[in-house]
Order: sequence, then structure tokens, then C-alpha cells
Amino acid sequence: ARERRLRVMGIAVMIPTKNEEANLAFALESVKGWAGEVFVLDSGSTDRTKEIAEANGATFVFHAWEGYARQKNWGLDHLPITQPWVFILDADEVITPELREELQRVAAENTCMEDGFYVNRFFIFLGKRIRHCGYYPSWNLRFFRKGKARYEEREVHEHMVVEGKVGYLKQEMEHFDRRGLEFNIAKHNHYSTLEARELYRIEKAADAGTMKFSFWGGPIERRRWVKHKVWPKLPMRWAFRWLYMYVLKLGILDGVTGFHFCLFMAAYEHQITMKLKEMRQAGKTA
Repeated sequence: ARERRLRVMGIAVMIPTKNEEANLAFALESVKGWAGEVFVLDSGSTDRTKEIAEANGATFVFHAWEGYARQKNWGLDHLPITQPWVFILDADEVITPELREELQRVAAENTCMEDGFYVNRFFIFLGKRIRHCGYYPSWNLRFFRKGKARYEEREVHEHMVVEGKVGYLKQEMEHFDRRGLEFNIAKHNHYSTLEARELYRIEKAADAGTMKFSFWGGPIERRRWVKHKVWPKLPMRWAFRWLYMYVLKLGILDGVTGFHFCLFMAAYEHQITMKLKEMRQAGKTA
């Protein structure tokens, strides 16, 4: 009877992928046997991603890449999801057994007031779990009632917006990209381009008066004011970021690994700074 109830009040898992053969089997293993539906939404893998997905019983669907937010929103709109709850899982993430039990309980009871839940995740970097650095806790809204949430239109580091009340789950998921540092460095190089482009777009929109945010607004508007009015004007932002992560956020307690992780993210911040400067210069001469 309990198994039948879990199928009726079940969970669908959506995993966006592209060339994830190193990670996908671990993600799929963590949802195997209890998720009512598992969809691998692929954007053109040329490795064994499709074979791994199908071998693990997932439904493999191709859709040409539209961008991080639009790709996931397309999946929410077009995948044949029949379960009342949805979990969006990255291919380099794993749902722990403790989180699995908590998700099953929420979906099976289906009586909570919340329409979406934030899930905490921990990062594995150079083989060690990061416990500080401002990267733990790391809350992401991933679990929600079908039809109650969508991603905001943003090029990178997109956030999910829920129609209704949100809550926080107690258990965690793991983030561990097994493709190694070379891939991770290349990925953050790409992310820095998208982040600089997004900052430049918002900067131009603010100058034109089509986007407004104020220190005297609400918490979200105030945070955007700091991010888009104050932070881009600070000199040596990479140094601020390293000090913030390593000292203020106690990255020092993560030892040598914490030092390297904070330095890695400071270099990422410096890439954004240089690319944003290049875009401003190009905009002046256009």
C-alpha cells in the first residue's frame, strides 16, 4: 500500500546534461528505485551520456540548448511529467539517502503548506568537502510542486521563483564534478563571460532607466543595489572576494583545500572584472 501511495503522490526528477558520462551514473543511482519519473534533458552530448541514461532506466530527451534558465523552463513545460512533485538535479549532484527519505515523506504526505523547498548542498573540491568559504551552507530551490515554479530569465546563476510559500529541507545533497580541475577551470571561464555579460546588460538597463533598484527598497532590491551599484565599482574585487571567503567566511578552517578553493573563486571574480571592463570599452567605441 505504501509503494502504491508513493507512486500516486510521487516525484519526478529532471537532470539537464551535456557530456556528463563521468557524473551521470552517480546522479541516476541516487534516484533509482524511488523516483516516479526520471528525465535526462540533454542538449547535444557526444559522449556516452545517452547510453548511461537509458541503461539506468531514465527517459532521455534531446532539446537544443537555449541557455541555463530557458532550457530548464522548456523541460518543465514540455516533458511528460505526471508526478505532483519535481526535483531538478544537476548531473554532478547526488541525493543522499537522508535527503531521499525526507523528499519521499513530503511527497507521500502531500499536506505541507509549502509549494517549494530549498535544499542545502555541500561541495567536494580536490577530494575534500568544503565546510566554510561562504559555500556552505549553499541553499538552492530545487524541490517544488509541479506548475508552481519557474526559473528567472538570466544567463547564468539563475534562480527559481515559486508561486506560493517556500520552506527549507533539513537534509543535504552532494556536489562533486568528477571531470576534474581542467574542466572546472574551463567551465568557470565560460561562466565569467556570461556573468560579465549579465552585469553589463543590467548596467545599461539601469542607465537607461528601464531597471531600478534602491538601497531603501526591500531585501531583494537592496541586495541587487549592492551587487549592481556598489560591487562593480570596487577596486581589486578579486582580493575582496578572497578575503571575504577565506577570512570572514572562515575558509581558513578548510585548510589548504580552503585556501586553494578561495583563490580559485577569486581568480573567477578577476575574470569577470576584466571581461566587464572589455565590454564597457567596446560599448564606448561602438
